[in-house]
Amino acid sequence: MLYSQRLQNIPPYLFAKLEDKTQALKKQGMDIISLGIGDPDLPPPKMFTEAVKRHIDEADTHFYSVSRGNFAVRKGLAQWFRGRFNVELDPDSEVMVTIGSKEGLANFSRTIVDPGDKVAVANPGYPVYGNAAVILNDGIAQDLPLLKENGFLPRLEDMEGCKLVFLNYPNNPTGAIAPESFWKDLTAWIESHPETVIVHDHAYSEMTYEGYSAPSLMQYTRNAIEFHSLSKLFNCTGYRIGFAVGRKDLIDGLVKIKSQLDSGAPLFIQRAAVDCLLTYNGAVPPQEVLNIRQIYARRKKLVEDGLETMGYKVHRSPATFYTWFETGKDDSVWCDKALKQGIVITPGSGFGSAGKGYARITATQPEARLEEALLRLGKI
Repeated sequence: MLYSQRLQNIPPYLFAKLEDKTQALKKQGMDIISLGIGDPDLPPPKMFTEAVKRHIDEADTHFYSVSRGNFAVRKGLAQWFRGRFNVELDPDSEVMVTIGSKEGLANFSRTIVDPGDKVAVANPGYPVYGNAAVILNDGIAQDLPLLKENGFLPRLEDMEGCKLVFLNYPNNPTGAIAPESFWKDLTAWIESHPETVIVHDHAYSEMTYEGYSAPSLMQYTRNAIEFHSLSKLFNCTGYRIGFAVGRKDLIDGLVKIKSQLDSGAPLFIQRAAVDCLLTYNGAVPPQEVLNIRQIYARRKKLVEDGLETMGYKVHRSPATFYTWFETGKDDSVWCDKALKQGIVITPGSGFGSAGKGYARITATQPEARLEEALLRLGKI
């Protein structure tokens, strides 16, 4: 088949390559501990699965949904946002439901990027920014280096001349968080650069520890768009549910694109998700979410402590379930050695050239399996 040039330009998806290697070793009978992809191993909280069961039998949930999302659901999302971030949103024009944040991020780029437009892509960063948002739109990627000497924060001057910029804090893959000074500087930059659209990928807003609470960009400016995901918050990556908030014309543009591509997330999942969000008491999550956080916090610390004991430089953070650490010069060779010990770990260079010499471990295994993985890593 003669594929389009755009498709031919797309490199193999990072995690698909890891999965192929993993399956090959499993077929050989090797015991594999997968610490590569950020897919929660914990089940969804009971309140979520019960809400799904409750709503799936409602009389209207078998019909087409709508690309903007059910209005009552959007009202609930705005209510949650008010309690969580103290930000008032118009559910009619500033909130929409997405089929997970990955879909939303990729499709939003179509509303902004024309062939030849520059798009600032975090390096290292989530592969969707550069692949789905730039290559599939015939855009031009402008490197946005996230370096340890800058706390894995971008330099705002590197965003000059871009039509679209992707940011993500708490950050994947580094786990870095952004201080208030960064958000204030970013807001000033946004207001002085109306030609540039800022996308904030806020998938890990609720995966924080040690008393840290991640802010929303909407607390500083409405002149942007922000994507949220319930995949990590409720351990439901397969349900594909998220939402976007922000400036009316940006939301309207994404709705127009989505109306040509999909009919929205299933209504019973929309309703279940917002039911669970509304169990928050203001900014305080329900006990089920707090329990999930405690488990990931313990696991993350276990991994960080274990790696440091072995002599690795670990970049600790109070957010995400990722551990970002330095492997030495060739991270791909190091990760291949780990794979020979039966451990799947993502090489940092898979997230961009600035990730070379790093690797990312995902704490999505029980503590006993993480301890076993650390023992095996000690043999490298």
